[in-house]
Amino acid sequence: MREDTNTIAIAKPQESGRAPTRREGGTGSRGELGRMVGIDFARFLAIIGMFCAHLLPPVGMPGHISWLSNVVDGNASTLFAVVGGISVVLATRSYLERGHIAAARWAMAVRGLLVIVLGATLALAPGSIVVVLVYFGVAMLGSIPFLRMGAKGLLVWAGVLAVIGPILNAQLRGMIGVVGEGGGVSWPQWGEPLVALRAVFVTGTYPVITWIVYVLVGMAVAKLLIGARRNAAEPRLLAWMAGVGALLAVLAVSVSALVYGLFGRAAVIATMPVEAAEAIDGLVGSPGFGAPLSPEWWALALQTPHTGTTLDVLRGVGIALFVIASMLFLAGVLPKAALRVLEPIRAAGAAPLTVYTLHVLAAAAATVALASVGQIDAPADIPWWYLGPGILGVHILGALVVGAILAALQRRGPLEALVSSISGAVARRLGAVPTGGRRRRD
Repeated sequence: MREDTNTIAIAKPQESGRAPTRREGGTGSRGELGRMVGIDFARFLAIIGMFCAHLLPPVGMPGHISWLSNVVDGNASTLFAVVGGISVVLATRSYLERGHIAAARWAMAVRGLLVIVLGATLALAPGSIVVVLVYFGVAMLGSIPFLRMGAKGLLVWAGVLAVIGPILNAQLRGMIGVVGEGGGVSWPQWGEPLVALRAVFVTGTYPVITWIVYVLVGMAVAKLLIGARRNAAEPRLLAWMAGVGALLAVLAVSVSALVYGLFGRAAVIATMPVEAAEAIDGLVGSPGFGAPLSPEWWALALQTPHTGTTLDVLRGVGIALFVIASMLFLAGVLPKAALRVLEPIRAAGAAPLTVYTLHVLAAAAATVALASVGQIDAPADIPWWYLGPGILGVHILGALVVGAILAALQRRGPLEALVSSISGAVARRLGAVPTGGRRRRD
């Protein structure tokens, strides 16, 4: 999730849930302010994108907005994961720069475990939302061996996993006869630990074997940004990120369309009736369940959202790079008065655990209310407060209200403050961090 400060420096672990003051970085210098506000903006867009994916009618239902689905499906959650990788670096940077390697590892381990606990609990809530937090928490644990690695090494590992991960994913599912399992991975599923772990790492909706790629890319981006800032090369890096991101996304979509048009559809038609082959066109464009549609080579070469193929990963990474670079640039050029107006958005993006949890609980409450209504005879009869633009607007407004409150109080989200407090205490104790002393600031 998010780092626990609004500046490049890390807040003292012993501090309360108070957000950094303006002098400490909430509205400090243009470089310091622009960097963190831009990342928070990107995170807010990821959260809103997930709201859209959860609350708007899916394909085949009245009110489905195809262009919006194409934008958010498979991109909002991956943007969230890439920004999460940035947070991994920012949350451990202070420890690493002072030589407290064990403390950095303990801090990330505790953060990951707390996210897993929260995710397994939220997954108990009724509704159709597949809670991503257990997978993300495990990916955070998986990031620990990479904390000291440079940007180049992180990108190499991300590239290797992006290539071999989808193949292993598809082959393993084929061998054990599992199409998909795991969902949000709630507490009852951990009654069979081996099955739950298999789901988290390979066969679930957000398998870590491919999802850790996004975290590693985010970690590399954070280290590149820190280096570029030190060398006064941030504008050039942002331009490079935006250009490379756009290129990766366009390349992934174009190659996927070419492969499917020339080979994939013909392979489907050869094994299915014509009517079924026509239906597969819609399936190829709809989100998957964490694995390629087939172990066949052409399916591994598609960019179908949520399938974890190499091109799916490249598209997700490309869009994430473009959005992050754009938000960092925007925050860097906006006047301070405009940034103050946008402070509720920044604060909401800075409290992803809190906002996401409230979103899942609100959706669960609507599910319970819908069950009390009785049988719904047609999709058009689904009430506005359960699915559609109306309830989406309510959730977005709720996120902004949370952000406005946190901004006014100059505090972090309560869940973010709790995670920071616990992880900081464990890191100091088990990582042998001496008390007192001045923290380094940029």
